Amino acid sequence: MKKSSLFKKSVLIISLALILVILGLFVGCTIIIPDTDQTGTVYLVITNHDWYFNIYLDSVSYSNKLGTTDVYGEDTFYNVPTGYHTFYAETDDGYYSGQKTQSIHTGPNYVNIQVYYNY
Repeated sequence: MKKSSLFKKSVLIISLALILVILGLFVGCTIIIPDTDQTGTVYLVITNHDWYFNIYLDSVSYSNKLGTTDVYGEDTFYNVPTGYHTFYAETDDGYYSGQKTQSIHTGPNYVNIQVYYNY
């Protein structure tokens, strides 16, 4: 009788543990896997200078160029991936540049960059 009772308890404990592990894996997978299709719109303004600035995302390279601001230092960029990003602004001649790191979320985002004279 004792063996039967002990066996039943063992089966019950193992079954509960197995259910908890399966539920934990299911919940963990839904939390860990990010939705990479989310993007936001960035309204970018150079706050202290009016001129054309090349805007780069996460590094200053031709492949990461988002575009060029208008003469007032403003532009709108669509479909920017969500998450933390660094926006770099630089004039063609390199005399003025600046950067801003900011979290981008879905919907509108406002990024203000202050630029500085480099020479």
